[in-house]
Amino acid sequence: MSHVLIVFQSNTQPIERLALAVAVGAVEAEGLIRLRRLAAPGAPEVGHQSYGTIKRADLEWAQTIVVGLEHAEPVADELGPLLELLSEGGLDGKRAWVFTEAGPAGEPTAAQALVEGALQEAGILVGLPEALGEPGDLLADTMKSLGRLSGALIW
Repeated sequence: MSHVLIVFQSNTQPIERLALAVAVGAVEAEGLIRLRRLAAPGAPEVGHQSYGTIKRADLEWAQTIVVGLEHAEPVADELGPLLELLSEGGLDGKRAWVFTEAGPAGEPTAAQALVEGALQEAGILVGLPEALGEPGDLLADTMKSLGRLSGALIW
C-alpha cells in the first residue's frame, strides 16, 4: 500500500477535477491518499471544502507526491508554503510528478519548472509513472490511470 500526496493549486474546478481523478485512481490501487489545496489567503473554496493545509508531515508521509498547477506563471501566495517546505530537503527516495490543466504531458510552464526544480532540490525523483495510456484517452481517464500507477508504486 503506497502513500500518495496530491497537492493542487486551484481557484477553479478543472485542476481540482484532475486532482480528484488522480486520487480515485490511487485509491482503486489500494493506495492511501492525502489531498491538499494551495490557495492564496482569502481565496474562495472550490468544489469541495477543507482539504487542509500542507504540512511537512504530509511530505514525509508520502511516497509519491503529485502536484497540480493552475497557473502558467508562479503565484507566490499559493506556491510559497509548498516551496518553503521543500526547501528543507531531506525527502530522498520519494517520487513526484506535476500536471497542469493540459495534463501531465502538456507544454511545460514557468510554474511547473519552478516546482519541479524545488522537488528535485529536495531529493525527490521527478518523472511520470511508466505508462500514460494511449494517445487520445480522455484526460480524466489518463489522470486516473496515473493515480492507479502512483497508488500501486509502479514506476
